[in-house]
Amino acid sequence: MASDRRRKQLARAIQQRISHLLIYEMKDPRASFVTITGVDINQDLSIAEIRYTTLESGARSKTQHMLDHAAGFLRTQIAHEIDIRSAPRLDFQYDLGAERVALIEQLLIDAKKGEPAEVDSDSDESQGPQTEA
Repeated sequence: MASDRRRKQLARAIQQRISHLLIYEMKDPRASFVTITGVDINQDLSIAEIRYTTLESGARSKTQHMLDHAAGFLRTQIAHEIDIRSAPRLDFQYDLGAERVALIEQLLIDAKKGEPAEVDSDSDESQGPQTEA
């Protein structure tokens, strides 16, 4: 079992290497529109879960297929670069975080539009009666 510090080091190195490979060394043009948002490695360093986002949300399934297809190449390149006995299996997962943030922001905007304009004055009334000058 690897220490938590070692797992974080490996995750950071894998994230940097995969990002570099996608931008500069992959021949698939879709690879340049992928952003690696995070990497988690299990306790025995056998599986690396790689979270990614794409510039276009509609290209999600095609990008997943491309990453799954390129996983062997990426794993081989990582094995050459990182000092580890056995390179972990790469498991690509689409990161829904950015979409969730956008959804929450939109919900907050919609909620703010639906509220009456005198919401601030209602909060003043809850503090007790006030007299007008």
